[in-house]
Amino acid sequence: MKSRINKNKTTFQKILILISLFSIISLGQNKINLNKTWLFSVGDDPSYSHFDYPDTAWTTATLPSYLSEYGLEKYDGYVWYRNHFDVDSSLLSNQDSMALYLGPIDDVDEVFLNGIQIGSSGKFPPDFQTAKNIMRKYIFPDSLLMKNNVLAVRIFDIAQKGGIYQGPIQIIACDTIELANNKKNEPHKSWFQIPYTNGIAAANYDVEKLEFNNFANHIYSQYNENEITRNLIKSAAPVLYHKNNAIELSSLKSIKSGYLEGTGIIQHILSGDDFKLTFYAFCPFTEKKPTWCFFVIIEGKNINNYSLNFNINQKDPDMMIGKWSYRKKNRKWLTVFMHYNEDASSNFLNKYKNENPGFSCLVKEINWWKTWHSKTKIPKSITSKEKDLYLQSLAILKMAQCREDFPARGQIIASLPPSKNNFCRVKDQAFAINGFLQAGHQKEALSALQFLMNGRTGKYRRYMWYGTDYGIGTDYGISVENYYANGSEYSTKGDNGHNIHIGGFGLTLWNLRHYIELSEDITFLEYYWPKISKQIADVLCSSIDEIGIISPDSGPWNSGQSGKHYAYSSICAYRGLIDASWLARTINDYSKAEKYEITAEKLMQNIKKNFYNINEGLLKNNLEDITEFPVDGSIVEAINWILTSRDLIGQQILTSFEKFLPVQSSHFGFCRKPGGNWYERQENLFLDLRITKAYNKMMLHAKSSNLKSWIVNQSSLNMNIIPEYYDEHNSDYQGNIPMCGLGAGVYILSFWRD
Repeated sequence: MKSRINKNKTTFQKILILISLFSIISLGQNKINLNKTWLFSVGDDPSYSHFDYPDTAWTTATLPSYLSEYGLEKYDGYVWYRNHFDVDSSLLSNQDSMALYLGPIDDVDEVFLNGIQIGSSGKFPPDFQTAKNIMRKYIFPDSLLMKNNVLAVRIFDIAQKGGIYQGPIQIIACDTIELANNKKNEPHKSWFQIPYTNGIAAANYDVEKLEFNNFANHIYSQYNENEITRNLIKSAAPVLYHKNNAIELSSLKSIKSGYLEGTGIIQHILSGDDFKLTFYAFCPFTEKKPTWCFFVIIEGKNINNYSLNFNINQKDPDMMIGKWSYRKKNRKWLTVFMHYNEDASSNFLNKYKNENPGFSCLVKEINWWKTWHSKTKIPKSITSKEKDLYLQSLAILKMAQCREDFPARGQIIASLPPSKNNFCRVKDQAFAINGFLQAGHQKEALSALQFLMNGRTGKYRRYMWYGTDYGIGTDYGISVENYYANGSEYSTKGDNGHNIHIGGFGLTLWNLRHYIELSEDITFLEYYWPKISKQIADVLCSSIDEIGIISPDSGPWNSGQSGKHYAYSSICAYRGLIDASWLARTINDYSKAEKYEITAEKLMQNIKKNFYNINEGLLKNNLEDITEFPVDGSIVEAINWILTSRDLIGQQILTSFEKFLPVQSSHFGFCRKPGGNWYERQENLFLDLRITKAYNKMMLHAKSSNLKSWIVNQSSLNMNIIPEYYDEHNSDYQGNIPMCGLGAGVYILSFWRD
């Protein structure tokens, strides 16, 4: 593999590069953050674990990230990562033990600190066993830490993208973890990334590093199985000079950072001794091309000796960049426009600049968002903070929807890049669609539904796994899990095979009913009714097995073919069949309406019969796990979609959540399942928000308000972004951030009836 370190560099230059990778880390709050630049090499050699191994010629990588981001898309085999970090000697030997967190790793790993192995997950060949979805946490004695340290990670990857791809990557004192378990966390800032798109181009702003990264000409990760979206610029950053000497921007005071309210426009205001420095960045919705706009503004009484620039690090040759400097009285500013097009000429930027003099494109963008929000329905009795999060959540959904031409147009990705979940997942998109609808944006909902209706499915009509056919069994019209950007179906594969979700069929019918009910677009319903009835609703009917519930599928949390009957899948099917019956009556197909209504009623009775344990007052997660703890947060949808406020079962479900699922460090939040893996133990924001609805339905309004306020107050300190998880110990943002349908969409829905 070609190293990123130029072979012609002198030894001195290599040393400088290596020194820049080292960090002197203070154990402030007993945490060492290792989300930064590492070194890595392809191949396998036991000496790579040694403290003094000479690694100056290794390739650099910013973690967390996939190996595919470094030209290794199809590589299967071994890689090593090394990280050099220093710890202030005055802070050593103050802890009993430490915990290293690396997040999930694809696939298998061994970890060495200063040459000593401290942990491993999975099995290396020849007895290969993946540990991809397991969060890495390795406990080691603090005596292993020295002033100068080397962390080495050996990885074996086969298939998929490989690497240390998600994080968190950090070392935490174990007494800090114990302390966190015994106290309730307060709302606090823990997230410093601000992604933005215009539904076509995308980028991200790192508030801590004061740099832009993750430039891409698509918001999605893959167009099809082979075409992966590339990173077009490694990084870009404003530069401020005083008498030709660069000023360290981190030395300035950060006054305000985040989105302009309810938009995709980034603003960061900093101040120096005698000036104010402001950045604006956005991808313009007024353009239908991959375009990026930046403004860097300095204001003050004595700015004659200051100048501005915008540095670009490693750009794609097809990225065109234009810079223009201006001054007016006590203000200087630099305008930077970027455009990507393999066939474009450089005239585009000059034309764009001439059409947008001064700050006009920024003003146009602000006005575009104002016009778009003029259609937004605001809930009654909403607080100021709730409204800020509501508007920003809508902006997140708008940025998550692809505006490219057919077939990609309309899809809503699960999370904005640089999150790795920037693909269309049926479950996530369902909550995004209904979020749009309830907030008054029917056009966006229609575009997403058209993407679904025109998608290409059928890959899993039959799917054999260890001798059993877990396929759908008939022609079907909705993906069993995900879509590539071109509208073709795909499913992820884990230890138990590919994920095949029946729940998405019910969720899509839920979307369709809401769209037709609000828009009265009967023409759409008439056109797609043959597909809706035969390839969605009828598929739900045929998926009910001999015991009267949905046959085994992957369930709510991507469990592959575990051979389990999940309550969640049957609950979603019930919801969908009720809505299919309504759609059928709307179009005067009374025989189908009666069929779906009868099937839904029988399904509801069998859900109660098979999953409800009257003696323990519990609704089981699935039928097969006799020894495993039965409570799982996903069954909250039984309250939201099946039960009434008078049903004792609903009260018992919420009581079981409060008894078994609370996150101890959180004031009000819940996890998926007690005592499970890392993902199951974290506070899950999707569940929190769905539980707020369940509380309201069961007339427990104070509990609903307390839980929602916790989320709103956290979000207000973190750019009004909703994450996938809050950390189980300190309530820091974790997982995929921001969550679109399962975060922003669900928050919007929490104000309206399902």
